[in-house]
Amino acid sequence: MQRALTSSPTLWHSHGYGLSLVLLIGVLTLLSTLRVQAQPRALPDSLTLETATSLMMANNPGLRAAQADADYTTRNARDAALWPNPSVQAGQTSIPLPTGGTERETELGLTQTLPYPGSKRAQRRAATHTSEAARFSYQEAQAQAFHELRTRYLNVVAAEARVQALQQLTDAVTEAANAADVRYEEGDFSPFGRARMRVAVSDFENALADATVSRRNARLRLAAHILPDSTMQAAAPETLTTYTVAGTLQAPSFDAEYDALRTQALAQRGLLNAAEARVDAEQQQLRATRLGRIPNINLSLGSVLRDQPGGAAWGYQAGISIDLPTWDSGRTRVRTQEAQQQRAQAQHADAKRAVEVELRSAYTEAQSYRTRIDRLSGEVLASTDSLLQQAQYVYEEGELNLVGLLDAMEAARSARLLQIDLVAGYLRRLSALEYAMGVRPTDTPPLLPADRLAPAD
Repeated sequence: MQRALTSSPTLWHSHGYGLSLVLLIGVLTLLSTLRVQAQPRALPDSLTLETATSLMMANNPGLRAAQADADYTTRNARDAALWPNPSVQAGQTSIPLPTGGTERETELGLTQTLPYPGSKRAQRRAATHTSEAARFSYQEAQAQAFHELRTRYLNVVAAEARVQALQQLTDAVTEAANAADVRYEEGDFSPFGRARMRVAVSDFENALADATVSRRNARLRLAAHILPDSTMQAAAPETLTTYTVAGTLQAPSFDAEYDALRTQALAQRGLLNAAEARVDAEQQQLRATRLGRIPNINLSLGSVLRDQPGGAAWGYQAGISIDLPTWDSGRTRVRTQEAQQQRAQAQHADAKRAVEVELRSAYTEAQSYRTRIDRLSGEVLASTDSLLQQAQYVYEEGELNLVGLLDAMEAARSARLLQIDLVAGYLRRLSALEYAMGVRPTDTPPLLPADRLAPAD
């Protein structure tokens, strides 16, 4: 009896210690939850393409670099077209006189080089064309960044669709495996069949895990393309990958004529326009170089103060000088500029070929994807939407063996993923086609507007 009384306080302390431990764990969990909630979200829960585009235009480091490069090129070209600065000369001459005293002569003058007017005019025109080339190069960078944005956005849309499809299929296969376990316990299913079903479940779960990782990486790549540097450095990793996108996989019709797309590409593509502007700039620069062989005129004008023992007197001095092209006639600079012009012309021709190849390739691939979507969706994929459920029902009725059920599972998975890959590939080709046409974020995309990636009604 005494032992029972002495053991009772020990038991009470044990319960008290356990209660304290539970309270401590609860407090720590609450603090951890509050800390996670206090962490600002890097992106909204549902990210639209319009919001992603605005974030990209404001934060993408590649666009900032392209803008800085365009500004540098423009200012450097304008600086080269400025007139040469004048120079100021000041001097004093002191001469002792034989009769005593000193004669001092103080001069203050201004010298200005006067280039040939036609040369400076050509340089100004070259600077204007160079500035246009820089602006078109930035437009090309915008189009490229916009295409990269839509590609990454589409990758997230496709990754989310794959995860959703594989989750549904994995749940169905798991349900079939559970039914097989019940039949095995009842002696109506072989050990081999049960093991084979478990392997099928593991296979589907593994594919689902791969798709989940791919979705996470796709979200991270999209976030890195649109978020500011400070957010990318300070945000918690989970806040960069836990959002979703508002887009869905929809396949718009494709009936655009190639000639119309080519006309727009030749008129709008930044790469081609920049190359053409560089040709014009090099032509004007060549003209300026040729006119630069004409000698410059240097004009000087100033005042002179002569101070003698008998008094002081003011005067002036004026002069003119002309450069003599004795050692440097300017022929080498002309030949160098001619080579620059030829290079610019060749680069323009190469850019035109590149644009036409990109346009034709994307156009052909888009047509191919559209044809496959129309044919497979109508003939093959439409009949596989409920393939797994039908196979399970037939299998439970005993009219389908295990091999047939497993084949139906694999066929259902292949059909669902093929649908996703076809539509996603088609949308990527449309984006590539618009990039070849020079479509930028500020333009209205003719083939793949933002509402094509909006949630379906």
